[in-house]
Amino acid sequence: MYVIGIDPGPITGIALLITQGPAVGSANAPTRLLGAEALQVTHGLVPYVLDSLLTVVVPQATVVAVERFVVGPRAARSAHGGSGEVTRELVGVIAHWAKRNQVTCRGWSAAEVKPWATDGRLDAAGLLEATKGMRHARDGARHALYCAVRDFGLADPLSRKAGAR
Repeated sequence: MYVIGIDPGPITGIALLITQGPAVGSANAPTRLLGAEALQVTHGLVPYVLDSLLTVVVPQATVVAVERFVVGPRAARSAHGGSGEVTRELVGVIAHWAKRNQVTCRGWSAAEVKPWATDGRLDAAGLLEATKGMRHARDGARHALYCAVRDFGLADPLSRKAGAR
């Protein structure tokens, strides 16, 4: 399974998690995280990056976990006036890309994901180092990890099941 986490915006963070489900006959085994990659790009390159990822991922075994843009007081105070518009448009572009390529698309607000997907949890999953110096990619990794644990059987990195103490 591939989970592409995306933090949309003028600078977009993208994280790719590569997971492996339990082997046949071992239904109790958790899904494992095999690897992760991350990058940040300007918003105009997002469709091209996603198209490039199609050469690596299997669409039927891929999900895009994108941050839903919520209009609220914080968005209204943004230092960059057009950021909200770019972000909203990009969420639509990503949803359209997913539909066109038969990739499942899920979305959660930052308020739903960030309290759970803490730096400690990212570190336990090995994602903190992969996103070092890329705060938007780190937020994309938060969405990918949240989706992989919540919907696809990856063990919570802080749980005993995942080996945490």
